[in-house]
Amino acid sequence: MTISNPAMQRPLALDPLYYVSLLAKHWFKISLFTALCTGIAVMGALSITPTYRAVSTLFIESSQNNTVSIEAVVGLDTSADGYYQTQYEIMRSNVVARKVIDALNLTEHPEFNPALILKEPNLLDRLKEQVKQLPLAQDYFAKETTQPTAAQLEERAFRSALSTFKSKLTIIPIPKTQLVKIAFESESPHMAANIANQVGQAYIESNLDSKLLATEQATSWINEQLAELRQKLEASEQALNNFLQQQELIDNSGIEALASNELANLTNQLANATEARIQAQSLYNALKDNQGGDLTTISAINNHPQIREVRSAESEAERNLAQLSKRYGPKHDKMIQAQAQLASAKQRSNNVVNKVLQGLESDLKTTQSREQLLKQELNSKKSELQSVSLVKGQYDSLKREVDTNANIYDLFLTRQKETNATADFSTADARISDLALVPSSPYKPSRSKIVAVAFIASLFGACLLVIVLDTFRKTITNMQDFQEKLGILPLVALPKVKGHKKNYPITKQGKTKAVLYEIYTEKVDSLRTAMIINQNQDHYSNVTVISSSLPNEGKTSSAIQLARSFAKFEKVLLIDTDLRKPSIYKCFDVSRSQLGITNYIHADAAFEECIVEEVDHNLSIAVSGIATASPQQTLNDAKFKQFIDTALTQFDRIIIDTPPMSSISDTLIVGSLIGHVTLVVKANSTKTETVQFVIDQLHRHKIKLSGTVLNATLANDARTEDYYYNYSR
Repeated sequence: MTISNPAMQRPLALDPLYYVSLLAKHWFKISLFTALCTGIAVMGALSITPTYRAVSTLFIESSQNNTVSIEAVVGLDTSADGYYQTQYEIMRSNVVARKVIDALNLTEHPEFNPALILKEPNLLDRLKEQVKQLPLAQDYFAKETTQPTAAQLEERAFRSALSTFKSKLTIIPIPKTQLVKIAFESESPHMAANIANQVGQAYIESNLDSKLLATEQATSWINEQLAELRQKLEASEQALNNFLQQQELIDNSGIEALASNELANLTNQLANATEARIQAQSLYNALKDNQGGDLTTISAINNHPQIREVRSAESEAERNLAQLSKRYGPKHDKMIQAQAQLASAKQRSNNVVNKVLQGLESDLKTTQSREQLLKQELNSKKSELQSVSLVKGQYDSLKREVDTNANIYDLFLTRQKETNATADFSTADARISDLALVPSSPYKPSRSKIVAVAFIASLFGACLLVIVLDTFRKTITNMQDFQEKLGILPLVALPKVKGHKKNYPITKQGKTKAVLYEIYTEKVDSLRTAMIINQNQDHYSNVTVISSSLPNEGKTSSAIQLARSFAKFEKVLLIDTDLRKPSIYKCFDVSRSQLGITNYIHADAAFEECIVEEVDHNLSIAVSGIATASPQQTLNDAKFKQFIDTALTQFDRIIIDTPPMSSISDTLIVGSLIGHVTLVVKANSTKTETVQFVIDQLHRHKIKLSGTVLNATLANDARTEDYYYNYSR
C-alpha cells in the first residue's frame, strides 16, 4: 500500500452525508433525549397554573377645556414633548398601584400575599424547630428572633402585593392614537378584569387628586402673596401721601403748573416786555437822532393820535390861509387872523410833539425797568424750578411704586378669584373607552406551544450537541472519520468483539453475537486480501510488522487473528518482539520459560528450539524468551535479522507483534529493519494527535506505513452487520 502524505490533515470541505450518517448513528440517543425533554415539558406545562389576561382601553385627553385658564396654576402642559409617555409612567407608578391595592384589598388575597398560603413544613423547617428546642439554642434563637410589629407586617404585605401587582401589569400604548391598553394577568379571570378596570379608574382619580392638590397649593401661595403685596401697596401709598403733605401738594398737577405754566407765563411776559422796550428804544433813538429836523417824517411820531390831531388842525389852518391869500392881501385882517391861527396850530403841534417825546422817554424807562424785573423774576423761577424738579422726581418714583404694586396686586387678586371659582371644578385628563371583560380562556400557558417548542428545541439541541461533540472529538470513530482527520483510508475497520484474542470467534452466544463474530472474521480476511494486493516486491514483502500508538489498542489481537487468517492458505510464523510486556505466550497457553527471541540472540539457542510448532493449523509462534535488560539493544543485534532471514526460509508469512510506538522506540528498530509497519488504531479511544505523531515518527525515520487498521469499531459505525446478516442468509 502506498501512502502519499502521512501528515495529511483533515479536509476542510463539509460532507452533508457524513453528518446525516452521524445523526442516524445516534438516532436512539437523540430520540431518547428529545422524548425525555418533551415529557418534562409536558409535565411542566400541565403543572403550570393557568393565567388569565384582561385588557381595558383608556383614552387620554390631549387638551383641557377648563372654563378659566388655570393651567399656569396647576402646572399642566399637554402640548409638551413626552406628555403621553409621562402618563404611561404614571399608570405604572406606586401611587396608582396603592389605590388599586387598597380599593380591592389585594393584601388579603393569597395571589398577592404568599404569606397567607399555609405551607406544610419541610424537613429543613422541622429540623430547625428541633434545634430551637435544644437548651443551648433557646437563648440564641430568643435573642435572634424578634417579632415584627403590626405596622411592619402591614408594610411587608403591601410590598409583596405591590411587587406582584407590577409584575402582572402591562401598559400598551397604541401607536399614532391617544389610546392606551391596560392589561393585567391573574389566576382569577374576574380578578384580572376588575384590576384592569380599576387601574384606569385609579389613574383618572390620581390625576384629579393631583389637580386638586395643586389648586389648593396655588390658592394658599396666592393668598400669602396677596397679603404681602397688600402690605407693600399700602406702604407705598402711605409714603406718597406723606410726601404730598410734606410738599404741601394735592397731587402732581400743582407741581406741573408750578413747573411749566408759571415758567411759561414769565417767559411770555418777558418776551412782551422786551418787545415793548425794543419798540420804545427804537422810537426814542429815532427821535433823538432827528432832533432839530422835521419830526413829522417819523412814522411813529406822525402816527401818534395827538400828533395826527394837531397835524390835522395845522393842515386845516394852512389850507384856510392859502384860500384867503387868493382873495385878500397879507395885511387883511382875515389873512392876519388866518396866519395867527396857523402859528397857533404849529405851536400847539410842537408842544404836542415835545410832550410825546417826553412820554416816549418815560415809556422807554418804564419798559426797560419792567424787562429787567421780569428777567430777575425768571432767573429766580428757574432756580426754584430745579428744586421743583427734584420734588417731581421723588413724586414720580413714589407714584410708580404705587402703580406697580397696584398692578401686581390686581393680577394676583384676579388669579385668586379664578382659582377660587374653579376650585370645585376640574375635568378629567382621561376616560375609559372600553371596560375589560372577564376572559373566558387562559392567556397562558399555551401548553401545545410549550410542548412543540420543547420538542423542536430538544431535537435541535440534541442534533447540535452530537455535531459539536463530533467536531471537537479528538478520537477516530470510523473509516470515513479516519480519512477526514488523517487523510488516510484504513485497510479495514474491525468491529469490537469480546473473547477473540485467545480463541477463534465462536458462535455460542446467540444469533446477534454470532453474526458479529462472522463479521469480524470476514473483516480479518478482507485485511489479509488487502495486504496481499498491496504487497511490495522486496526482500521482506512477506513480513508484516504490527504496532500501535498506545497500549491496549488491540495490536496483539489483530496480529493473532491476521496470522490465523493467513494460516488458512500459508505457513505462518507469529513473532512476539514486545520484550517488555510479552503477551502472545498467554494467548496460546505456552509456558513463560519457553525459549524465544532473546534466547536465540543472547543464549545461542537453536532456531528450532525457539519455535513453537503448530499451535494452530499452519500457525507457529516465536515468543519473546527470557527477560532482557536492554530490549532495544537486543532488537538491534545482528542475530535478530538473522532470525528473521532464517524464518523466511521456513515459513511463507511472518507476522511480527511490536510494542506501542508512542512511549518507546522498539518498533522503529524493527520497522527500520523490515522497511514498513502496519498501524493498529483503536476507535473511540486513541486521539488523532497521537496517531499523527506516530505517523510523523515513521515518516521521519523513512519507514513506510504499509497500512492502517481501525480496530474495535462499533457495529453501527461499520454499518455492515445488517447487510452481512441479510447477505449471508
